[in-house]
Amino acid sequence: MAVDPSDDHDRLPCGTSPDALLEHLRADAATAHERTCPHCRAAAEEFGPLLAALADRPLVTAPPGLLDDVMRAVRAEGRSVGAVPLGEGASGRTEIRRSAVAAMLRATVRPAGELVLGRCHVERTDDGIVVSATARVLVGVPIPEATGRARRDMTSFVHERLGLRVARIDIDVTDVIESL
Repeated sequence: MAVDPSDDHDRLPCGTSPDALLEHLRADAATAHERTCPHCRAAAEEFGPLLAALADRPLVTAPPGLLDDVMRAVRAEGRSVGAVPLGEGASGRTEIRRSAVAAMLRATVRPAGELVLGRCHVERTDDGIVVSATARVLVGVPIPEATGRARRDMTSFVHERLGLRVARIDIDVTDVIESL
Protein backbone atom coordinates (compact mmCIF):
# COMPACT_ATOMS: atom_id res chain seq x y z
CA MET A 1 0.00 0.00 0.00
CA ALA A 2 1.46 3.35 -1.04
CA VAL A 3 1.52 6.30 1.31
CA ASP A 4 -0.07 9.43 -0.08
CA PRO A 5 2.11 12.41 0.90
CA SER A 6 -0.52 14.97 -0.11
CA ASP A 7 -2.25 17.13 2.45
CA ASP A 8 -5.75 16.51 1.05
CA HIS A 9 -6.85 15.11 4.41
CA ASP A 10 -6.02 18.47 6.01
CA ARG A 11 -8.19 20.54 3.70
CA LEU A 12 -11.40 22.32 4.60
CA PRO A 13 -14.61 20.91 3.05
CA CYS A 14 -14.34 23.55 0.31
CA GLY A 15 -10.85 22.33 -0.62
CA THR A 16 -8.88 25.22 0.86
CA SER A 17 -5.72 24.41 2.76
CA PRO A 18 -5.88 25.73 6.36
CA ASP A 19 -2.19 26.64 6.09
CA ALA A 20 -2.79 28.73 2.99
CA LEU A 21 -5.81 30.39 4.62
CA LEU A 22 -3.79 31.23 7.72
CA GLU A 23 -0.98 32.65 5.59
CA HIS A 24 -3.46 34.82 3.66
CA LEU A 25 -5.12 36.02 6.88
CA ARG A 26 -1.76 36.91 8.44
CA ALA A 27 -0.87 38.95 5.35
CA ASP A 28 -4.36 40.51 5.33
CA ALA A 29 -4.73 39.20 1.78
CA ALA A 30 -7.67 36.77 1.91
CA THR A 31 -8.96 35.76 -1.52
CA ALA A 32 -12.51 36.49 -2.65
CA HIS A 33 -13.38 32.81 -2.05
CA GLU A 34 -11.92 32.89 1.49
CA ARG A 35 -13.89 36.03 2.35
CA THR A 36 -17.23 34.57 1.24
CA CYS A 37 -16.94 30.80 1.83
CA PRO A 38 -18.69 29.66 5.04
CA HIS A 39 -16.01 27.01 5.67
CA CYS A 40 -13.16 29.49 5.27
CA ARG A 41 -14.93 32.11 7.40
CA ALA A 42 -15.53 29.55 10.17
CA ALA A 43 -11.86 28.51 10.06
CA ALA A 44 -10.80 32.18 10.04
CA GLU A 45 -12.90 32.72 13.16
CA GLU A 46 -11.18 29.76 14.83
CA PHE A 47 -7.82 31.24 13.85
CA GLY A 48 -8.78 34.56 15.50
CA PRO A 49 -7.03 34.00 18.86
CA LEU A 50 -3.93 32.67 17.09
CA LEU A 51 -3.82 35.64 14.74
CA ALA A 52 -4.29 38.05 17.65
CA ALA A 53 -1.45 36.42 19.56
CA LEU A 54 0.80 36.56 16.52
CA ALA A 55 -0.05 40.22 15.89
CA ASP A 56 0.91 41.17 19.46
CA ARG A 57 4.31 39.51 19.19
CA PRO A 58 7.21 41.50 17.82
CA LEU A 59 9.18 40.11 14.92
CA VAL A 60 11.89 37.94 16.39
CA THR A 61 15.30 37.84 14.80
CA ALA A 62 18.05 35.42 15.65
CA PRO A 63 20.83 36.84 17.80
CA PRO A 64 24.19 37.38 16.14
CA GLY A 65 26.27 34.23 16.07
CA LEU A 66 23.37 31.79 16.46
CA LEU A 67 24.09 30.06 13.15
CA ASP A 68 27.76 29.70 14.12
CA ASP A 69 26.77 28.22 17.50
CA VAL A 70 24.38 25.74 15.90
CA MET A 71 26.88 24.69 13.27
CA ARG A 72 29.60 24.28 15.91
CA ALA A 73 27.28 21.91 17.81
CA VAL A 74 26.47 20.00 14.62
CA ARG A 75 30.16 19.65 13.75
CA ALA A 76 30.99 18.59 17.33
CA GLU A 77 28.49 15.78 17.04
CA GLY A 78 30.14 14.45 13.92
CA ARG A 79 28.42 12.43 11.30
CA SER A 80 26.06 9.81 12.63
CA VAL A 81 27.52 6.61 11.26
CA GLY A 82 25.18 4.16 12.83
CA ALA A 83 22.11 3.31 14.71
CA VAL A 84 21.32 1.85 18.09
CA PRO A 85 19.19 -1.29 17.82
CA LEU A 86 16.20 -1.10 20.16
CA GLY A 87 14.86 -4.56 19.59
CA GLU A 88 13.46 -7.10 17.22
CA GLY A 89 9.90 -8.28 16.93
CA ALA A 90 7.61 -10.13 14.60
CA SER A 91 7.46 -7.13 12.25
CA GLY A 92 11.24 -6.54 12.09
CA ARG A 93 14.07 -4.70 13.76
CA THR A 94 13.74 -1.26 15.33
CA GLU A 95 16.70 1.12 15.34
CA ILE A 96 17.29 4.76 16.24
CA ARG A 97 20.14 6.89 14.93
CA ARG A 98 22.95 7.53 17.38
CA SER A 99 22.73 11.26 16.73
CA ALA A 100 19.04 11.20 17.71
CA VAL A 101 19.81 9.40 20.97
CA ALA A 102 22.62 11.90 21.67
CA ALA A 103 20.29 14.84 21.03
CA MET A 104 17.64 13.38 23.32
CA LEU A 105 20.21 12.76 26.06
CA ARG A 106 21.38 16.39 25.82
CA ALA A 107 17.77 17.57 26.07
CA THR A 108 17.17 15.29 29.05
CA VAL A 109 20.04 16.88 30.99
CA ARG A 110 19.45 20.52 30.05
CA PRO A 111 16.51 21.16 32.44
CA ALA A 112 18.85 20.75 35.43
CA GLY A 113 20.25 24.20 34.63
CA GLU A 114 23.65 23.44 36.15
CA LEU A 115 25.34 21.50 33.38
CA VAL A 116 25.21 21.63 29.59
CA LEU A 117 26.22 18.59 27.58
CA GLY A 118 28.31 19.18 24.48
CA ARG A 119 29.59 16.35 22.32
CA CYS A 120 27.83 13.10 23.06
CA HIS A 121 28.77 9.73 21.60
CA VAL A 122 26.47 6.73 22.04
CA GLU A 123 27.40 3.12 21.49
CA ARG A 124 25.47 -0.10 22.08
CA THR A 125 27.51 -2.96 23.52
CA ASP A 126 26.60 -6.40 24.82
CA ASP A 127 26.48 -4.87 28.33
CA GLY A 128 24.17 -2.02 27.32
CA ILE A 129 24.45 1.60 26.22
CA VAL A 130 27.80 3.37 26.64
CA VAL A 131 27.71 7.18 26.59
CA SER A 132 30.78 9.42 26.36
CA ALA A 133 29.98 13.12 26.69
CA THR A 134 31.62 16.46 27.31
CA ALA A 135 30.00 19.08 29.51
CA ARG A 136 30.27 22.62 30.81
CA VAL A 137 29.30 23.35 34.43
CA LEU A 138 28.20 26.61 36.05
CA VAL A 139 30.62 28.31 38.41
CA GLY A 140 29.92 27.30 42.00
CA VAL A 141 28.15 24.06 41.15
CA PRO A 142 29.91 21.01 42.59
CA ILE A 143 31.00 18.94 39.60
CA PRO A 144 30.42 15.49 41.18
CA GLU A 145 26.82 16.38 42.09
CA ALA A 146 26.05 17.95 38.70
CA THR A 147 27.48 15.03 36.74
CA GLY A 148 25.77 12.57 39.09
CA ARG A 149 22.38 14.20 38.40
CA ALA A 150 23.10 14.18 34.68
CA ARG A 151 24.00 10.49 34.79
CA ARG A 152 20.80 9.69 36.70
CA ASP A 153 18.71 11.68 34.19
CA MET A 154 20.35 9.96 31.23
CA THR A 155 20.08 6.51 32.80
CA SER A 156 16.41 7.06 33.53
CA PHE A 157 15.81 8.20 29.94
CA VAL A 158 17.60 5.18 28.45
CA HIS A 159 15.66 2.77 30.69
CA GLU A 160 12.22 4.37 30.42
CA ARG A 161 12.19 5.63 26.83
CA LEU A 162 14.49 3.26 24.98
CA GLY A 163 13.99 0.18 27.13
CA LEU A 164 17.74 -0.48 27.30
CA ARG A 165 20.33 -0.96 30.03
CA VAL A 166 23.14 1.50 30.65
CA ALA A 167 26.61 -0.01 30.80
CA ARG A 168 28.48 3.25 31.45
CA ILE A 169 28.11 7.01 31.21
CA ASP A 170 31.34 9.01 31.08
CA ILE A 171 31.06 12.80 31.40
CA ASP A 172 34.22 14.82 30.82
CA VAL A 173 33.79 18.35 32.22
CA THR A 174 35.71 20.59 29.84
CA ASP A 175 34.76 24.06 31.07
CA VAL A 176 33.32 26.03 33.97
CA ILE A 177 31.08 28.88 32.81
CA GLU A 178 29.46 31.97 34.34
CA SER A 179 25.98 31.41 32.89
CA LEU A 180 24.10 29.08 30.55
